[in-house]
Amino acid sequence: QSQKPVPLFSHLPQYEKGTMGTPDLSTIHPAVAQLGVQFSSYAITGGNARCIAMLGAFKLMISDYFVDNPHQSGVALQRQLSSYLTKQIDFLATSRTLATSMRAAIRALKSEISTLGSDIPGSHAKANLIDSIDRFIDTSIYDATRSIVSNALPKIRDGSVIVTFGRSAAVLDLCIEAARQGIRFKVIVVDGRPRMEGRGMLARLASAGVNCGYCLLSGLNYALKMATIVVLGASALLSNGALMSRVGTACVTMAAVEARVPVVVLCETYKFSDNVRLDSFVWNEIGDPDELVETRAGHHSLSPMHHPTVHGKSSEHSLAGWRELEQLKLLNLLYDVTPAKFIAAVVTEMGIIPSTR
Repeated sequence: QSQKPVPLFSHLPQYEKGTMGTPDLSTIHPAVAQLGVQFSSYAITGGNARCIAMLGAFKLMISDYFVDNPHQSGVALQRQLSSYLTKQIDFLATSRTLATSMRAAIRALKSEISTLGSDIPGSHAKANLIDSIDRFIDTSIYDATRSIVSNALPKIRDGSVIVTFGRSAAVLDLCIEAARQGIRFKVIVVDGRPRMEGRGMLARLASAGVNCGYCLLSGLNYALKMATIVVLGASALLSNGALMSRVGTACVTMAAVEARVPVVVLCETYKFSDNVRLDSFVWNEIGDPDELVETRAGHHSLSPMHHPTVHGKSSEHSLAGWRELEQLKLLNLLYDVTPAKFIAAVVTEMGIIPSTR
């Protein structure tokens, strides 16, 4: 079921329900097919989580890839596997737009495939590719996150009040490590509909014994009055220094600058992008507009005490039947872009760098 497109964003691919059955699944590995369903249903979210899940599926795909001749040269395997891999990538792209982290991992894997030696048997080449995937996950994600935590830890001191938005694996690891080292601080998780990802962040922090607070975007200015630093995760860091992250991040950063609170971004270098974007209009990803009608937890967007009428029919909440109203359109953007001037510093595994001005 197609959403009614908003004219300003009509150039973007519109969200469609029930499109996963259209590709030819006979050429798709079962692990990749299952992953595509999880991506399209947002069962797996976050740049690192999606990248790790994709590479895990590719490992299974390579391991199960049938080699006609165990002694087949790496060059022959290179041609066959490259074609097969492209089909898996195209399928995942139809389930949901590939994240910047996923594109970086795909480029690294294709580079490894292209360098397979002609004198390496196919079975050994497969093992080498699987090892290269494990190395990428360890060095570019796990080791990078640990280094980022180490580099950002001096920014948190006794009495610090950290404001963060949504859920970020790097920010979560930083706060947990700071609590483990006995630093006395507080984290205020700012959250926003429709996905309410901050609730998961709050639960993990609370279970780790971190002093926490929680508010929605509507209470951001109140939270910033107590904040000493704003720490955010990143979906991508663009070549002009702009930050691309979950929608709502730009609101948090601009309000923080207005409140004179420094904004620090945690970002692995494999999420650095060559693209340049000045706004969130030219490129973005559109999510399910029905998520704006009903939250993921199943609670309606307004109190159930409200029972408005749409075209004479009783409705259980105000946006039910929105598709029947010609002039009403819902837009569920997933990302926004924050200009570099609102970011004080970017913490990477290589160190702390200033944002590009």
